[in-house]
Amino acid sequence: MTAAARRAVLTYSNAEGAHTFSLDRLSVSIGRYPDQDLVLTDNFVSRRHAVLRQNASGCEIEDLGSSHGTYLNGERIRSAPLRSGDVLQFGSPGSMKLRFQIFDEDNPRPSLTDNLLSTLGQISTGQLTPAQEMGQLNFLLDAARRLNAGYATRDILHALLQLSIQLTGVERGFVLLFKPAAGPATAHDHRLSDLHLGLGLSAAGEILLEDSSVSRSAIGHAIDSSSKFTISDTWSDAQSSPTDSIIANSIRSIYCIPLRRRAVAAEPARSPALSGAHTPGKQSDQQPGQLLGVLYLDSRVSAGRLNSLDHELLDTISTEAAILLDNALLAESEQKARKAAEELAIAARIHAGLMLATLPGSPYAALQARTVPCREIGGDFYDAIVLPDALGLVIADVSGKGVPASIVAATLQGIIHAQMLTCQPLDQIAALINRFLCDRNVGKYATLVLMKLHPTGRLEYINCGHIPPLRVSQTDSEPLPEANLIVGLLPQATYSLAETHLAPGERILLATDGIPEAVNASEEEFGQERFLAAAYLERIDAILDRVAEFQGDYPAQDDWTLVDLRYLGLPN
Repeated sequence: MTAAARRAVLTYSNAEGAHTFSLDRLSVSIGRYPDQDLVLTDNFVSRRHAVLRQNASGCEIEDLGSSHGTYLNGERIRSAPLRSGDVLQFGSPGSMKLRFQIFDEDNPRPSLTDNLLSTLGQISTGQLTPAQEMGQLNFLLDAARRLNAGYATRDILHALLQLSIQLTGVERGFVLLFKPAAGPATAHDHRLSDLHLGLGLSAAGEILLEDSSVSRSAIGHAIDSSSKFTISDTWSDAQSSPTDSIIANSIRSIYCIPLRRRAVAAEPARSPALSGAHTPGKQSDQQPGQLLGVLYLDSRVSAGRLNSLDHELLDTISTEAAILLDNALLAESEQKARKAAEELAIAARIHAGLMLATLPGSPYAALQARTVPCREIGGDFYDAIVLPDALGLVIADVSGKGVPASIVAATLQGIIHAQMLTCQPLDQIAALINRFLCDRNVGKYATLVLMKLHPTGRLEYINCGHIPPLRVSQTDSEPLPEANLIVGLLPQATYSLAETHLAPGERILLATDGIPEAVNASEEEFGQERFLAAAYLERIDAILDRVAEFQGDYPAQDDWTLVDLRYLGLPN
């Protein structure tokens, strides 16, 4: 069995979220100068501070004679081999901590348990007794177990609130979420009014259904600063004095932490400045993760009691929970998108099925018809109905595109089909459709052509704002001139019928405006002249192929529907 490929990274967290710097070269330079691979802007970092090398035996870190030293797991070193889980600091044992990790390529992210346990290794030694360290270790292992057990959004929120309340000793907690943004968002895009309650929980485990008594000023401060906002005791902390919501709700301690998506990689060769500022002349390799929401915790009775380790544990749990939450939200969004796509595919099949796969036969007429929606589903339709004394035909184009237009199209098709079967006059059918659309105020109108071809060649038709039907013979083509108003705009509109006679072999070509208005990459329209030239082609597929050839790879902007009615003459 082939061994899995291994990859080394440095991981760290700051106010912008969780970051990963890939060690994908044999030598990585680290320092304050902009020409370094990993650029750190801390003033205690030397211009060319250290180098991290990979060789056959593993990875090692070497200090390049820096002024303030390189620290491995809290101890100053000149050079040392690195093991997965080691913590590096540059310039000071109190500076930002970077964790060296090695993992398999087919498991590209360190486990949640590893990330939580790394928090203990990043705390300076001597802060805790062995019993305290064991207690924190058990808490972290329990945190990893609870968070990993959550597959749905609500499970993760519940575990996050339980753990946060347990750690801080507060009386209640809330996770407030932003609505998903359509595109990349900045801090200025996030407003308090866009937050909605994801979940609320009391220390007793009761679900809280409303969040009206939280401190909106604390939440706003955390969002605006993109950093944790805490007040251990509002009775003595000056930060809390001007806020009305804190006083009104008798809140004593507050913890408010932004929850972010994982930072987005921009340029693998560079890292962001760990202070959160951009390095001059360099583009950082991570963009701040988009805000998902905030974790809000407060108490009315007791003051805050967290030490520095507890704060780091809370930050780590929040960061990891945010990543899990982001994954769960994405999975739920993808599931909804798949379901919507499946429903849309079903709707498209139904819409296509309403248009006849096999057109009705007639001894005195031949029919061809085809529709090509520009989206999954369209607002064009056609229909053909064999009547006792004629062949009925309709083509229509509902305003707009997609599902709304298709719903109206299917409704109109049903009405027209029923009216045709009862042999209603065409002008009365048009008036009925107009009243139907106007009375219901659906915000849609339609252009359409209704026709009846009789065995003698007599053609009754009514054009309601549609592009004129083409009368095509062997030697000539001309539009049928009579026209009426669009249906669905004016309730008082009236409609008049027109007649003509077809000679055997003559055709009527009906099209929706998506065909002559088709554009190519040069934004040139197919146009009426090209359509008239293509009308002499005997097969409608050949006409549509010519339109598609003209359009090229440019995306279609409207549906294409084409119906060809040929009069064959009186049957023998």
